[in-house]
Amino acid sequence: MLLTRTLERNPQLVEAAIELHQRGALPPGTFLIDLDTIADNASLLASEARRLALRTYLMTKSYGRNPYVTALALARGLNSTAAVEAREAYLIDRFGLPVGHVGHLGAVPLHEAAQIVAMEPEVITVFTVETARSISNAAVAQGRHQALYVRVNDRRDEVFQGFVGGWTLEDCVAGVAPIIELPNVSIRGMTSYPNISYTTTSAAQVVLNSTFETMLRAKELLERKLPLSELRVNAPANNGCATFGLLAANGVTDAEPGHALLGGSLLHALDCLPERPAQVYVSEVTHRWAGELYTLGGGLLYLETFGGALTRPTRCLVGSSLEVAVDQVATLSYRGHVDYYGVCEDVPSARPGDTVIYALHPQYFVNRAYVAVASGIADGSPRVEAIFDWACNELDDSRLPIPSGETAEAARRYASRHAR
Repeated sequence: MLLTRTLERNPQLVEAAIELHQRGALPPGTFLIDLDTIADNASLLASEARRLALRTYLMTKSYGRNPYVTALALARGLNSTAAVEAREAYLIDRFGLPVGHVGHLGAVPLHEAAQIVAMEPEVITVFTVETARSISNAAVAQGRHQALYVRVNDRRDEVFQGFVGGWTLEDCVAGVAPIIELPNVSIRGMTSYPNISYTTTSAAQVVLNSTFETMLRAKELLERKLPLSELRVNAPANNGCATFGLLAANGVTDAEPGHALLGGSLLHALDCLPERPAQVYVSEVTHRWAGELYTLGGGLLYLETFGGALTRPTRCLVGSSLEVAVDQVATLSYRGHVDYYGVCEDVPSARPGDTVIYALHPQYFVNRAYVAVASGIADGSPRVEAIFDWACNELDDSRLPIPSGETAEAARRYASRHAR
């Protein structure tokens, strides 16, 4: 579905991806990001968030923590960044970009508290008193104050197995109270995940789920029984222009747009939403075996689709030009536990070296794909600005890492030229 949506709303991206790959400017196994569309989408998100008084933390894992994308989105008005775990905070900080919210899914390790606090994040989520104490100690040693978020869930909430931490509704008052006494930290608010169900298949039908309701009950409980007031409410998951209004109307103060910036959330695949698709996965035909077409993998290990592989299978375009590729659609049949290849139904006229285009909803923490950022796609003169490996190192023409300081400056200059 997202492939169809991408062809409808950003055919220039598909055309540019094929052209860049065919002339050797883009290696296969690469997620290509359209910076022109990123700029437009970021402006839309920032404008709607400002209208609703929402503070935005950009979910960097949705685009490989790429500094060009982050710098551009911030220049277009989004407020800061989200690092769902400490690893991501290091990658954001590496390029001199602001670290906003750290740790709402992956807890900050106790012995890394000092490094994270030194990045001066706006807020860190803590799941235990022990973590809060380690952050307190680091803040004292560094002579600064650190704001914290806490997380509370009910045992019956809609959550992803293995994504839970913090306190239950029954024990949150007693559990959170000791944190208030710690020096150089304060509880700024609450967070939880997910707050809008991923089973919703239409933006017009989205509702806030039990996880969100528990967070609001916990907020009321903590404010009533502890010396806390005006706690902020951070509600990540399915955040974008189509859902910001629902969040704000129910007391949310912080949103964390991610795949909306790419126009590539599951809701974007099914609905025509304000943000346009800005990312495709570029592969190539390598060979055939047993009547099936093999396409280069690296970015196919984690795929999310409504309905699963049977009702909405992943498909791709195959060809050396857009005109040819739109008539050569293949269905992905197998990608393996290690996706060396995406194995597809055969396209009889396809040849080794033909470009293959997928439109995906990826999670970069399980990918080993390259990430390329390109400009000029909107006006038909695509240019690759930079190519990064899976560890967020910009690469030169020999695929060797470029010093991060050079990358940071180039990203800053690009964002400055395209700011509004």
